[in-house]
Amino acid sequence: MKTTEVNKELIGRRCECIFTGLMVTGVIEDTEENEHTIEVKVRFDHPHQWGDDLYNDVWAWGRKTDEFGTLHHLQLLEDKPDFQIMTVVFGEPISRIDRSVFEDVETWGVCSLQGWVNSYESVRFVAIDDHTAIITGEYNMEQVKVWLEKYTSIKSLKTS
Repeated sequence: MKTTEVNKELIGRRCECIFTGLMVTGVIEDTEENEHTIEVKVRFDHPHQWGDDLYNDVWAWGRKTDEFGTLHHLQLLEDKPDFQIMTVVFGEPISRIDRSVFEDVETWGVCSLQGWVNSYESVRFVAIDDHTAIITGEYNMEQVKVWLEKYTSIKSLKTS
């Protein structure tokens, strides 16, 4: 990124920047400008260790006169949703799955497919008709998919 491209509208954008010689990902938190440089503060997706210290962020900087500095390594990433969507068409009505699979509440701790899916952190289940549900989640989606394939009959399963 060039120093002339830095502005406050970048705050909140995902990016990749250089830290200790490695390209790492994060989110732009702030920008600063002074007489000689322009800087962009990047909060890492995960802390990075350098020596005995753990770092959560870095300032990527560029010198205005010749673009020297770490800023020229910073690249904006495509904005993607923070969640996944799974559309499931079951081979039998969801109400039948509730009665058969979840007949023993003590085994599963819930009495319905919706209750079981919603018990996963960050995952939500919405039935849109007798056989179809939309499941959304930030993570844990692979575990939900594996469980559904093992314990229910599925006509189709699409993820996006």
